[in-house]
Amino acid sequence: MKSHVSIEQKVCAICGKTNDSGAILLEKNLRKSLEKFTVTGYNHCDDCNSKLSDQFIAAVEISNKEESAILKNENAIRTGVIVWIKKRLAREIFNVPEIHSPLVFVTHEVVEFLKNLQANAE
Repeated sequence: MKSHVSIEQKVCAICGKTNDSGAILLEKNLRKSLEKFTVTGYNHCDDCNSKLSDQFIAAVEISNKEESAILKNENAIRTGVIVWIKKRLAREIFNVPEIHSPLVFVTHEVVEFLKNLQANAE
């Protein structure tokens, strides 16, 4: 059922869950054009945000391997697999001086490599 008000939601850029932003959206012309919930962009959910604040980054597995999909969040075809790794370790693994993004898109092979690293470290 359409309405002239909607509850704003954001999609977690890491896990893909929707979460309420706390904002109410209003159709200026008061037409009944809005759904009950309206997704307006990306944000981190509370679970992912707590891991990010603990200096982790998310390695998010995707099934497409085109470079454009890896660079753009909206084109990535996610598999649902996420591996959390410490930033300092990620810098060593990916051989970069600094990591500015909270997530990296990786292939299945990289996920398996990271899981093996974790298993051997335990």
